[in-house]
Amino acid sequence: MVDGDVETAVRAARSWLFTPSTRPEQFDVAAREGADAVLLDLEDSVRPQDKSAARRLVIEHLAAALPGELVTAVRINAASTAVGLADLTALLSADAAPDVLVLPRTESAGALGVIENLLFEAGSRTMLVPLIETARGLRNLPRILASQTRVVGVLVGAADVAADLGTAGDPEALRSVRDSAVLAAAAADVVVIDSPHFGVGDPEALAAETLGAARAGFTSKTAVHPEQIATINDAFAPTEQELSWAHAILKASAVRAGDAEAPVDEADAARARRYLQRARPTRSPAPEPAAARAI
Repeated sequence: MVDGDVETAVRAARSWLFTPSTRPEQFDVAAREGADAVLLDLEDSVRPQDKSAARRLVIEHLAAALPGELVTAVRINAASTAVGLADLTALLSADAAPDVLVLPRTESAGALGVIENLLFEAGSRTMLVPLIETARGLRNLPRILASQTRVVGVLVGAADVAADLGTAGDPEALRSVRDSAVLAAAAADVVVIDSPHFGVGDPEALAAETLGAARAGFTSKTAVHPEQIATINDAFAPTEQELSWAHAILKASAVRAGDAEAPVDEADAARARRYLQRARPTRSPAPEPAAARAI
């Protein structure tokens, strides 16, 4: 759980580790392996007969979690389903709340507004990340992102969008979809999270895909295995050269604030702030038993 402002922590996050909510022994792996966020999953990775038990495990974990730097997110089931409503009701009435709710199959601003109102009534500080998985959700994405005050980012489910569109699911085939998501997120001033790379054990392919996402404007990426975290963090972290440039730009900006003759371009200043926001101290992951590392 974030000890501080959730939105700031989300903006600084580079890696989000999907973790099945039926496996509490893995709930702390994200922090130990250097991820910036853990994404406890109540949806796809949980069998229907295990949904209630998984929900209880998540609530118990939230109650016991100590404040720190790790963003704790929960992907509930779609709120339009009975099990999704049960997820939402249980989390709203729990003693502790996640930093972020990830909302599958978000297709309209109205549905998101209902959830935001419920969070407000519960006095929760939880923020929202809609998960876009359909053509309808993609079409309505600008309105979805701009309509609510708790939306801090968007995650595009590449495989589901591809299935709905009838296209291949690789980044090249989905270039227009990805560009649309980046544009909508930038216009709404929220982060845009890339879908996971499912080729576990192929670090070269992961690195290429992640660097491509970073160049395309994505701000972070989900992981499905702890071994992917370091590669993702490296791709989204600023280089030493970029950090030096950022410090110089912001220093010049402060000096020249009143100098109309030599202003610092605001685009450069904004980019410099983003670099510094994503800078992280190097953390050495604690060794993990092999059985605990498999997701």
